[in-house]
Amino acid sequence: MKRLFKNKKAVSPVIATVLMILITMVGMTLLFAFVSSYSDNYKAGIGSSVMESLTVEDIWLSPGGSSSYNSQVQISVYNVGKVDSTITSVYADGLKLTENDKLNLNKPIAVGQHLTITLNWHQNWVHEREYTFRIATLSGSNFDVTYRAP
Repeated sequence: MKRLFKNKKAVSPVIATVLMILITMVGMTLLFAFVSSYSDNYKAGIGSSVMESLTVEDIWLSPGGSSSYNSQVQISVYNVGKVDSTITSVYADGLKLTENDKLNLNKPIAVGQHLTITLNWHQNWVHEREYTFRIATLSGSNFDVTYRAP
């Protein structure tokens, strides 16, 4: 037993330095992976980084009639997020849709609620063409959905 406590040998300074560098690199790798994943989720508008989430339930396209607009679209939205949202604008293939000549919609939608919006577009819908609709909210989130015209 006396020999055990009298032995004063330890890890050499070179091995201790290598171990410290290795532990630091593993820690930084884990931190980098977490931050990268968090920022990707934030940009995509998903995950715990954003509590706002909208789901497009259905889209109805109708050709224009005698009005000054060529076409209309009805979009049914459901708020599946954790906070209330306010829809400020909707785009179809990058072109802003209007609601009775209003550019800003300001349509509030509470958590767990449905909302149907009727919007006008100055073009005709093309049969079997895919359109990308983007819904923008007051907090800056964007929700995209692709829909094929009937």
